[in-house]
Amino acid sequence: MTETTAVALREDFLTRLDEAMRGLPHGIATDIRGGIVEELQGLDAEATAVRIAQLGDPGAIVREAQAELPAGSPLAVPTTASAPSAPGPSTTSTRGFAIAAALTLSFGGIVVPIVGWFVGAVLVSLSSLWKTGEKVVAIVVPFVAGGLSILVISTMVTISAWESSGSASGTGTPPPANNPLLPAWYDMIWGGLAGIGILLIPLSGLWLLWRLRGRVAR
Repeated sequence: MTETTAVALREDFLTRLDEAMRGLPHGIATDIRGGIVEELQGLDAEATAVRIAQLGDPGAIVREAQAELPAGSPLAVPTTASAPSAPGPSTTSTRGFAIAAALTLSFGGIVVPIVGWFVGAVLVSLSSLWKTGEKVVAIVVPFVAGGLSILVISTMVTISAWESSGSASGTGTPPPANNPLLPAWYDMIWGGLAGIGILLIPLSGLWLLWRLRGRVAR
């Protein structure tokens, strides 16, 4: 009966020890268990109970074994899952992208006529550092000014052609002789409108750069 009690005490302690040592390397857990089995082997119930009390809680035995592991071992100190790193800002939300977009809008049409301006407009629309209204002003205003210039120029050319046709057919009043060294009135208007349209394109990009001051990626 005494032997049966000793075996039950030993097996109960070893079961709790095995449960606590699940996180230890197999070799270390095997050595600890073998040493304790050797110490408890052959003891009667009373001596087994005394020795188990001296060994202490299985959890404490495991903690002592973990403390003796090398410092680089992942079991030496309980590890916690590292928090995922916060994603960095997207490329289109950086100041570098915005600056490149504004410069492309200003001077892309000079490097590659028409296509360069459209590329700059797309880049500006993708950037998140400007408000929607700012993008609309920078992209639409030069486009509208250019369209109005073309419309006005076409109208003036039509009027000029009509006047020339009328004079040639004799149905109209003969115009006064023009000095070929001086531009006609429609030439000055055409030149002024063309100049405004050309200037608005680079100015729109420079205006966006000015609006960009103090803004950071978001």
